[in-house]
Amino acid sequence: MEPIEFATATQTLAGLRRGDFSSVELAQAYLERIQAHPWVNAIVTLDAERALDQARQADRIRRMGGPTGPLHGLPITVKHDQKVRGIPSTYGSESLRDYVPEDDAEAVARLRGAGAIVLGRSNLPEFASDGQAYNALHGTTRNPWDPERTTGGSSGGSAAAVAAGMTALDLGSDMGGSIRIPAAWCGVHGLKPTWGVVPMGGAVPHPADAEGADLTDPDVAVCGPLARGADDLDLALTVLTTPRDDRGGLRPHLPKARFRTHRELRVLAWFDDPVTGVDPATREVLDAALHALAGDGAHVTYGVLPPGGLDRLGELFELLFMADVGGAAGDAGFEELSRAMRQLRAESTMAELHHRALGLTHREWLALNRQRLILRWQWQELLEDYDVVVTPTVMTTALPHDHSEPVWARRFDVNGARHPWRPDLTRWCGAVGVLGLPAVTTPVGLDRGGLPVGMQVVAAPYHDRGAIAAARLISASTGGYTRPPLHEASA
Repeated sequence: MEPIEFATATQTLAGLRRGDFSSVELAQAYLERIQAHPWVNAIVTLDAERALDQARQADRIRRMGGPTGPLHGLPITVKHDQKVRGIPSTYGSESLRDYVPEDDAEAVARLRGAGAIVLGRSNLPEFASDGQAYNALHGTTRNPWDPERTTGGSSGGSAAAVAAGMTALDLGSDMGGSIRIPAAWCGVHGLKPTWGVVPMGGAVPHPADAEGADLTDPDVAVCGPLARGADDLDLALTVLTTPRDDRGGLRPHLPKARFRTHRELRVLAWFDDPVTGVDPATREVLDAALHALAGDGAHVTYGVLPPGGLDRLGELFELLFMADVGGAAGDAGFEELSRAMRQLRAESTMAELHHRALGLTHREWLALNRQRLILRWQWQELLEDYDVVVTPTVMTTALPHDHSEPVWARRFDVNGARHPWRPDLTRWCGAVGVLGLPAVTTPVGLDRGGLPVGMQVVAAPYHDRGAIAAARLISASTGGYTRPPLHEASA
């Protein structure tokens, strides 16, 4: 039997209900994992004493037969870009070292209202602005599969913690793949919900933000769960989309999947696009996963290019993403970004796009948004013929740590070719993210080097449960989550 710290959240909650172990024992097991592998550096802020007190209280309520929520007594972790009442919420920045919120972000409050206990905070790049989880305040998070490799970002600490058995559930955030890429590189599940269904109010403020700016939902951005099983994503989605009784609000209609078995599942495989290739070792694992899925009875179609392709969708993502990021940075941040983009324009098509995004007029933004809405409608039509579209989550497996350049200027090698970090690592995630579509990354196996490969599963708007259900069937065909070797590393 698996140790309790490696069970899925759904299995763990069932064990708590049966009395197989207590909430205190579970919290202690996670704490022991964190303390046994400090080199992973995934959970960088602990609230152990308070969490243990809350676990004892949860155990008392259960013994007395009191009311329990769907996450009752489950210790969880939260990425450092969400406010957590009474716990430092730093955004990975020295400027917020001493910031302790007096209230929770709305998503955190919903998890706590369902009975979850916040054990600690997971690491990220400063202001979630890189594809690796490292910063001067909390240090570098290392991949449990290979300490010389990054976990990805920005929810890198989240994915590493889940993979390493330090938590069963983490709340991350995602714009261009910040949940999905780390989940793929660490071998766990991650959900980017349909844009707008999970409240984003209560993000940790950037120093340049105006008062109350954290109460608005940024374009493209979402928050969502990372976990070891697809069922955990479904459970967390229900909690995260259910308004608290004292706040009111609407609950989005997220219908059940239209299929239940492999034989009912219709899949469009989008692994080839004129804009970019996929590392052959990664492609090999993805192809084997679809072969296994088809062998179990799923209907898999190849050769249909979805509307927009990576070219147009990627350009829309970069323009709309950067227009929002530039606006959120405030006047001083905007000027700094503009200077950086001007310096890089001669070297990078990406920098050219970002420089253009920072100067968009409202009329230009409206025209781009109209193009986005048309493409979203075209994808909805496509997804009448297929239940899901599957893609690589990212073109390669986890890369070696590289903090030598800003992410805009950084390069990596794949199969003898030199690639820019942006946009090449975020192409597949950004393409569906800009349309606001729900997407799950699910682990489908290890490449020749023993590193996990993730497959992105995309569904129609508000069909989040369809994406999760397809990920569940893919996991059944491929084996799903595998425990990492947790190679020891020097400090």
